[in-house]
Amino acid sequence: MELDLRGLSFSFGEKQVLRDVSFKVHPGEFLGLMGPNGSGKTTLLRCLMNFLPAGSESISVDGRPLDAFSPAELARTFAVVPQSSATDFSFTAYDIVMMGRIPHVSSRIAGTTKEDASAVRSAMERTDTWKFASRPFYGLSGGERQKVIVARALAQQSKALLLDEPTVYLDINGQFEVMDLIKRLNREEGTTVIAVLHDVNLAARYCSRIALLSHGMLEAIGPPKEVLTPEIIQSVYGVDVVVRRDPFTEAVYVVPHTISSLGHAHGTHAHLLCGGGTGGPIMKALVERGFSVSAGVLNVLDSDYENVQDLHLAVVAEAPFAPISEGAYAENMRFIEDSKVVIVSPFPVGPGNIRNLEAARAALRAGKLVMIVSPAPGKTIDFVGGKADAAVKDLISSGAIPVKDVHELVSKLPMEGTG
Repeated sequence: MELDLRGLSFSFGEKQVLRDVSFKVHPGEFLGLMGPNGSGKTTLLRCLMNFLPAGSESISVDGRPLDAFSPAELARTFAVVPQSSATDFSFTAYDIVMMGRIPHVSSRIAGTTKEDASAVRSAMERTDTWKFASRPFYGLSGGERQKVIVARALAQQSKALLLDEPTVYLDINGQFEVMDLIKRLNREEGTTVIAVLHDVNLAARYCSRIALLSHGMLEAIGPPKEVLTPEIIQSVYGVDVVVRRDPFTEAVYVVPHTISSLGHAHGTHAHLLCGGGTGGPIMKALVERGFSVSAGVLNVLDSDYENVQDLHLAVVAEAPFAPISEGAYAENMRFIEDSKVVIVSPFPVGPGNIRNLEAARAALRAGKLVMIVSPAPGKTIDFVGGKADAAVKDLISSGAIPVKDVHELVSKLPMEGTG
């Protein structure tokens, strides 16, 4: 199936939402529709569904105008996976997936056939949902429900999947489960996928191309590495970012630009080397005392990264699960150079973040005050065969000040945050 958009425009009354949008979707590709709120991406998807009239020449499938399709033909062309999949009715998961066969039923009297049952079972097995086929749909988790909705779309046996923010209500684990499933169907079965996505990093990880909308117009379209550049993201979203490459997936990854994140500059600057949630209490204590606080290097999915975001602090960020890169290490050292005190929390040390201890050693050599919070009794932080414990001992023997907890840390800080 080849989808062709030519000069697609759409208005709600006097408000124009889409302006002269043109691009093609090739067979078997995974296209992400992205853009800020109000950019027109969901409206565009609804035009593809024919929920909104787009005009006879604006959208065609394999050369045939979309508005020439009957409802049944349209359902055999596009299967829709919506944002919300809740229902108040006591349908089983199997019932929900069987609804995908409606476009193939010749009449209400004929009912379902062996072919329908076979298609439903195949779809549920491919999505790993057959194991709860008899369970009530409303009793499933958010991720399980979304997988059932994907199974319904597969049972529909359409040429393409249209997805409207399919992960919006899911936790991180559910997001990856659903997106992995969709990507597997796209890659192994050649299913064409067009998805409205709000998370640029999910889009970069899974999409073969991204169409980026801004104010109803097509700002850019192409592979993620061509579309998700700092310049384009700044132009469309108004945010300064750094674009890095995930060492495991090779996908580009967008993280906040650390310099633009630096705030609370009125107080004495303390830089915190932390991770795994160990930095949260320290951050709060420092902020309450009036310090200007920064932290790093933290992987984006780390719980201390979330603490930083909650407190609106400056941070040196790294892609999820990735080791500290040269660029991130250099940014970390710039924060350390600007700080009056460097604090090391009792964070779990693995191969990916041991360079934070190297940064603490460099801070000592530069004459910075370095303070180390000891782990709780019996708590292990060394997951690199003794290298972390040895590095901490070396820091203390070289002049770093050990403290047993946050309270002792605060009591030994040499000055008030406000000077």
